[in-house]
Amino acid sequence: MQQLPTVKPKASKEASAGKRLPYARLLDERTVETRDGLLMQVIHLAGLPFETADSETLNYRKAVRDVMLRGLASSRFAVYHHVVRREARVGTQGAFADGFSARLDAEWSERLAGRKLYVNDLFLTIVRRPLQGQGGLIDKALRLAKGPAQSAGQKAQDRRELDAARDGLVSALAPYGARVLSQYEGANGACSEPLEFLSCLYNGEMRPVLVPQGDAGEYLPYRRVSFGHETLELSRAGALARSFASIVSVKDYPAQTTPGMLDDLLRLPCEMVVTQSFGFVDRQPTLDRMNLALRRMRAADDDAVSVKADLIRAKDDVVSGRAAFGEHHLSVLVRGESLDGLDQSTAEVMSAFTEMGAIAVREDVNLEPAFWAQFPGAFKDIARRALISTANFAGFASGHNFPVGKALGNHWGPAVTLLETTSAGPYHFNFHKGDLGNFTIIGPSGSGKTVVLNFLLAQAQKYAPRTVFFDKDRGAEIFLRAIGGRYEVLRPGQATGFNPLALEDTPANRRFVADWAARLVAQPGESLTPDDLARIKDAVDANYDQAPKLRRLRCFAELFKGARRPDAADLFARLAPWHGAGEHAWLFDNADDGLDLSAATLGFDMTQLLDDPALRTPAMMYLFHRVEQRLDGHPTLIVVDEGWKALDDDVFVARIKDWEKTLRKRNGLVGFATQSAQDALESRIASAIVEQAATQIFMANPKAQAKDYCEGFGLTEHEFELVRSLPDTARCFLIKHGTDSVVARLNLSGSPELLTVLSGRESTVRKLDALRERLGDAPEAWMAKLLKEAA
Repeated sequence: MQQLPTVKPKASKEASAGKRLPYARLLDERTVETRDGLLMQVIHLAGLPFETADSETLNYRKAVRDVMLRGLASSRFAVYHHVVRREARVGTQGAFADGFSARLDAEWSERLAGRKLYVNDLFLTIVRRPLQGQGGLIDKALRLAKGPAQSAGQKAQDRRELDAARDGLVSALAPYGARVLSQYEGANGACSEPLEFLSCLYNGEMRPVLVPQGDAGEYLPYRRVSFGHETLELSRAGALARSFASIVSVKDYPAQTTPGMLDDLLRLPCEMVVTQSFGFVDRQPTLDRMNLALRRMRAADDDAVSVKADLIRAKDDVVSGRAAFGEHHLSVLVRGESLDGLDQSTAEVMSAFTEMGAIAVREDVNLEPAFWAQFPGAFKDIARRALISTANFAGFASGHNFPVGKALGNHWGPAVTLLETTSAGPYHFNFHKGDLGNFTIIGPSGSGKTVVLNFLLAQAQKYAPRTVFFDKDRGAEIFLRAIGGRYEVLRPGQATGFNPLALEDTPANRRFVADWAARLVAQPGESLTPDDLARIKDAVDANYDQAPKLRRLRCFAELFKGARRPDAADLFARLAPWHGAGEHAWLFDNADDGLDLSAATLGFDMTQLLDDPALRTPAMMYLFHRVEQRLDGHPTLIVVDEGWKALDDDVFVARIKDWEKTLRKRNGLVGFATQSAQDALESRIASAIVEQAATQIFMANPKAQAKDYCEGFGLTEHEFELVRSLPDTARCFLIKHGTDSVVARLNLSGSPELLTVLSGRESTVRKLDALRERLGDAPEAWMAKLLKEAA
């Protein structure tokens, strides 16, 4: 990368901080005017998730940023890019009715409070200024000659051109979550977001700033900044303790730039402000400086062939319009609570620059001007600058960031929980994207899938939802009982108490009973005839004409008897296994319907039905129908372990999309969990579930197959490699939620009692059986003893 560095030492005089800040006033809600007439606006960027993106995507985004910057290529514009890395003061929110969820939340909140988590706030400032160079002198003279009236007209034109340039940036940066900072109504009056940003650069914290009536620069400082040899000190102010800072500046640039040159800085465990400025240089001055550099090399008989070739190539790009250049500076203000801690953090920042091939220095003589050079519009304070291309700047100012999720204002209110990412940042986890909340969680045995799933459900109890869990291998039984839920294990030969024929007489129930009965008599690979379907409908109508005590399967079967000569394949014969002494009579041939869904939390272990579609499908039809009847707008969580197998039937293929839409309209969501991505994708309902999933969670899986994860679930190649390479002991997993893609960690080591409840190990379930038989079902009766025995 070709750059032409210059260093201008600065001498400072003691002056009030407000006078050193160049800002005069707010011209409108979005525009700040400096004392020398420059106009500027600030764009906040949520950032582009880069950690899980593949190289092709990152290169494409860099090329788009380059084109965007070239669209501004006039010395009338300058762009600043800031990354404010700060410690996040975060925690979980919500009240919990059951003791276990409350305990888990308290322990998790305490654990988070002991961690230092950081977030990165990204800002892009666009500055409108007069033409630079000789053209600028002529432009300035013309403005002075035109007088005040013409000057006001010129300012209005400048503002229009600034607005147009800003709109172009916001449009191009839409994938980065671009939002223009403006004015809003605070508790004590109108507040200015642009001034909050500028105040943060000076004072070190983001807090509301009321719209000032006087000079904006004088209004912003509320801390004293004292400059030493290579360290500056920020005074105590209110709740803010005294702190220290250093500034690291780039002295020599790397030979080339790549997307996300500064991404390593976004992971460092310290607070900092990364400042870059890029003042566009017009085409002719750029060519003049390149020609001068070439002449000097020839005069010095410099043999740097590659540098000459780079300069000649850069000249050709400028002439052809393929590149634009500007003056760039890059500094990092590193914050620390102590001098020793500051020195350590500063060394880590300098090491990061060394790793990327740049030479960085800790400012001493130029410490004060380097501090003021952080502020947009303070061009005179920039001591170290270099001429670089827009492509180079697009590599430095990447807009990359780690997703943080959405803490408040979600479909059900506050976030479900707060997780820690592998970048030492917070991630506010939600099931919902808009009003769509369906989710999937995929992970092999031993990956921690059960713990993560039950943890999320425990945290979701803050919404006081109805929770229905269709379980496998009783993995969630301990957890569901711990939060006060009822749990039933469906065992062949043991009466379930299910009796769909006893449902209330409504048109919807009659339609359902007809569909359910048709499923009981259906033969694999065959469809019922219209005559059979008509007979079933008539039988359902007749069922509801009978006394309640006669509405059971053995009586229902009699309605098909005698209509025609007995046949082994007739409807009466097909119903024989389902009633009386039939092998499946335990499932539905019950005198009364004992299925009570009034409890807030219900669990059904479906293990012994999953491998038998003849039993599984009608049972799931009935349970889902009853659950759907309970949907009334109250938050409802439905979880199906090995859901792809549980619903792998043509009956559900035809209905799953409509059913998911019904859930969505009635404020419910469904989560599907599985151990095998391949088995899930081979299910007939796979596409419907994947398409309707707002959130996908992938546990570590070293045996993952690209065909399943990339083609089936839509992971990028890099996301897939992350899933394969995550250590199975790291307690990490990949979350895909909308445009977010992040690796999070759930580390509950040191909390064996929580893990006992969440993990659902077979040995612990057996201990629970013995305790419940002796002490009863109430969790307060058996919980302490179970935890003691499992320890």
